[in-house]
Amino acid sequence: MGIGITKAANEQLTFTHPTIPGWTHFSFCQMAMPVFEEGGSLISHNAVAVQPGKIDRSPTGTGVSARMAVLHARGVMKLGDRIRGRSIIGSHFEGRIEQEVMIGDKPGIIPSIAGQAWLTGTHQHMLDPTDPYPLGYLVSDTWPRIGKD
Repeated sequence: MGIGITKAANEQLTFTHPTIPGWTHFSFCQMAMPVFEEGGSLISHNAVAVQPGKIDRSPTGTGVSARMAVLHARGVMKLGDRIRGRSIIGSHFEGRIEQEVMIGDKPGIIPSIAGQAWLTGTHQHMLDPTDPYPLGYLVSDTWPRIGKD
């Protein structure tokens, strides 16, 4: 559903980034429940759908930051306020509005995000400086084409 929403948004909506004029697409979809207060803190339950059709298990730093920016623009959050973003599996990030800033000609925030992450894998890429094909090659570059050679 989230990828369908992102696709529909890109087809039907437009926006202009205040400092990156070439950025004209929506990258992902955040589905969120209404914010509520619990024990003196704002709580936000959300799910973030990313390509090619997966739901992030975390509330995502980008998602929590975006939620704080929207709530700040609506006057719900102010400088120094905190929010706990909870994912669909209950993992959470803590967000805080650190600064109010101008981004181009638009008001914005600088957030901080704290939470826990777990390493699930690593990969190392290397490039030999003597490699004659540093950008790679296609199989068709090396296999003869029958009837063409």
